[in-house]
Amino acid sequence: MICGFCGHEFDENESKHGCGGCPGGCHSVHCPRCNYKNPLEPAFIGKLKNLLQRKTSPGAKDAENSEDKKSKTS
Repeated sequence: MICGFCGHEFDENESKHGCGGCPGGCHSVHCPRCNYKNPLEPAFIGKLKNLLQRKTSPGAKDAENSEDKKSKTS
């Protein structure tokens, strides 16, 4: 996740979730650097990012091709 205030990139799981002060519960992720309250990323956006990263990574095509060859030979 990238902080909307300071631009710091951090892992959502390593940050503080919720502030404890919001009525009804805080459903945001706080930046570990500036403590800015970032909204939670919808699950489908995370899945889409993972899909795009796999498609654009340099070794992705080689890995897919080798898996295809393995499945065809077995």
